[in-house]
Amino acid sequence: MSFDGVLLTRLKDELEILKTGRISKITEIGDSDFIFTIRVHRQNQSLLLSFSPDFARIHLSKRTYDSIVKPKSFTLFLRKHIEGYFIENIETYLCDRIIYFTLQGYNEIQDLKTKYLICEVMGRYSNLILTDENFIILEALKHDGIGEYNRTILPNAKYEFPLMNKINPLPLTLEQLKQIEKEKHLQSPKDYIDTFMGISLNIAYPIFTYPSPITQFYHFLHIENKPCIFKNYKDKLDFYYHSFENPIEKEFSTLSEVLEEFYYKADLEARVRSKTNDLLNFVHRQIQKNEKKIAKFTIELQQKEKTDELRLYGELLLSAPNLKEKKKEITLFNYYTNTELTIPLDIKYTIVENSNRYFKKYQKSKISIAYIHKQTELAKNEIEYFKILEYQIRQASIQEALEIQDELIEAKYLFIKENKPKKKQKPKLLTYELNNTLISVGKNNLQNEYLTHKFAKANEMWFHIKDGAGSHVVVHKETELTEEEIRTAAMLAAYYSSMRLSSSVAVDYTRIRYIKKIPEKRNCFVTYTHHKTIYIDPNEETILKLKVKKQ
Repeated sequence: MSFDGVLLTRLKDELEILKTGRISKITEIGDSDFIFTIRVHRQNQSLLLSFSPDFARIHLSKRTYDSIVKPKSFTLFLRKHIEGYFIENIETYLCDRIIYFTLQGYNEIQDLKTKYLICEVMGRYSNLILTDENFIILEALKHDGIGEYNRTILPNAKYEFPLMNKINPLPLTLEQLKQIEKEKHLQSPKDYIDTFMGISLNIAYPIFTYPSPITQFYHFLHIENKPCIFKNYKDKLDFYYHSFENPIEKEFSTLSEVLEEFYYKADLEARVRSKTNDLLNFVHRQIQKNEKKIAKFTIELQQKEKTDELRLYGELLLSAPNLKEKKKEITLFNYYTNTELTIPLDIKYTIVENSNRYFKKYQKSKISIAYIHKQTELAKNEIEYFKILEYQIRQASIQEALEIQDELIEAKYLFIKENKPKKKQKPKLLTYELNNTLISVGKNNLQNEYLTHKFAKANEMWFHIKDGAGSHVVVHKETELTEEEIRTAAMLAAYYSSMRLSSSVAVDYTRIRYIKKIPEKRNCFVTYTHHKTIYIDPNEETILKLKVKKQ
């Protein structure tokens, strides 16, 4: 994995800013993810700690995350034992993927206590452990008997660092490394990983493109930080504190920014999947189901293109009703085209009976064509609706995804057994503050409908991208908007839309009173008049700098 011991050692230097800071709040944002709010130097810093098997990491964060309404007992334990404590020191264990915080604070009887918060960022073995001053375990996120590394992770057990029969390369000189290379016969990237602690393929692989791998290894261990996302030797996106001459996709000023950029979306999607029973797959299946319907209807329409021919057969047969002889076919004069036309007959019936049968088939085909057109239109509407949901789920937080799930349950698309019926709550809108003006953003259909049709006032300005799926954005101000307010609201509408990565996005804006629901369509579809259009370039950095109003 990219998050190795060498990278963690580099990251520790960034976390030094937290020293002397006070842990003011501990928030649970996932089954194994936490945000520690730390008050230091008169401002709040957010420290993200994730111990999920696939996205384990630790870094400073500038993003906002939804908190879990009912946190687990471990979170409550941390709040009780270390909220209010000060961070006295931050250390890494050798060159392993372990970083621990020395905390000091007063307990209930005002005794000064020292505790250690140990973060083991080790993939599927990741864990968060709280110990006392003697390294006796008070509690751990994941309990483990005599598990990995032959140690016990249970309350009241003595905490022991994992025993690694590997060498810490960081304090070694080049000559010492060369001696180890000679003694251990290091001849491949795997040899380096098996010999040295905290080394991943991001270092071990590129050194073998140089004449002297061990010299380059020493150089890479001590090279200056250049955090970036790049394409690795497998031509896949990866991250590290340096690209080591791989093609760079994006550079960053800190490792925390790299980690947040690289993991945020993938981690959020994984958490949304686990909390919503993989809602995205359900939406994909609905889109595919309706696409198959349209393909089937198209074939049926092609087969029914001969509808007018059935009517013609019936009419022409009526022109020869006196023929008593029963035949398999008959050739009659087509007075519409002045040509002869051969008409198939059923030998069991007379000419008149065959005519009546053709008229019945014509009427039935005409009705079915109208039905097919109606069903095709419904299927197209369903695809449009589910494609909007698909976009919304990809951008959704856990809470927003749960609201989408509720929307599908209410519409009878999903059926989930619940012990107690849920009390319907008002959607929580994402609201920004700009010069004392509030700007609200709807992130899904429930929020959009509530914001536009219930919450906003008639003279407030409404924004939405032109001809695309996106959020409803409302500026809560009934007087004329300033240019800054218009451009900010338009940028929010463009950023929270399916055209986020485009440039010069067309955004329409008008007063709420000019917005109407479309009859026979879902509430997420609206029509509007008296609108103007502005073209804007979505900019994530600008959006992240905007002040978010606390709920």
